[in-house]
Amino acid sequence: MRNSDKSERISLGTIRHVRAVLACKSVKVAAEQLGVSQPAVSQQIARFERLSGISIISRNGNSFSVRSDAVAGLIATIVEAENSLRGIARASEKTKPRLGLCDYVAARYCHAIDHYLELGQEYEIHVGRPSSLAEMFGRGELDVAVRPLFHHESTPELMAEVPLVWVGASESWTRGDGDRSKPIPVVLETSQSPYTYYAERLLDEARTPYTILARVDDNMVRSHFLTAGLGCAAIPKFILCSMPGKAAKLPRIPNMAPVRFGVFHNSKTIPFKAAETIFAKLNDGIFAPAGA
Repeated sequence: MRNSDKSERISLGTIRHVRAVLACKSVKVAAEQLGVSQPAVSQQIARFERLSGISIISRNGNSFSVRSDAVAGLIATIVEAENSLRGIARASEKTKPRLGLCDYVAARYCHAIDHYLELGQEYEIHVGRPSSLAEMFGRGELDVAVRPLFHHESTPELMAEVPLVWVGASESWTRGDGDRSKPIPVVLETSQSPYTYYAERLLDEARTPYTILARVDDNMVRSHFLTAGLGCAAIPKFILCSMPGKAAKLPRIPNMAPVRFGVFHNSKTIPFKAAETIFAKLNDGIFAPAGA
């Protein structure tokens, strides 16, 4: 080990990056789940190998294999131990269990405020983007997380399918009488969003010409683009009633893609029955509201 490395230590953050890559068997998928870029994940892998002197993966083009199952198991144990310590620390503070809600679900609760207040009595609520919630849950900072799944993720036990629809505020788009050969300006989310894959698939299936106005993960900015009639966006159908008055579905993109929303819970701190209760409330007032 070089002298410059002697003062460095392998951080738990680095170990979590390594764990994600080993679990996903893909740097790209691990980066999406962690909500960071692929180069950032690759740098953490290189840092771990440099500081530990252990090569954990063998690369073969775009694919790789795990060199040592023993090392992979030890890394998983370290991450699990840290999560357990966080849980013990939180329990000693006697705080409410922490519930993470993705931004769209939280916005929809503005039209089901009674349900939100009920959850707030029992849980400490955190609102964030899906990738942030996935990372927080993985670090043990949330006891329950409600978020959409990335298309490559396995289906959790508590899952509902929600239609993703394209909406806009310009009447020429929403009436469908505009120039159909003219590209529609669209606002997409970044590649770290679970909606992006389905949004682009809908555009391709409809064979709709489009230009990307911007890639935006902030819901407020995206709403301003829609309100101003500058672009169209793909949103879960349940949030349509919360959009600006002029926003409506686009007849040029008639199809809908089912996006999976799941309730993830830490079985050590939240029993399945409690997670099931949250899921039932979501199905009642969010995922399948009356008249949606």
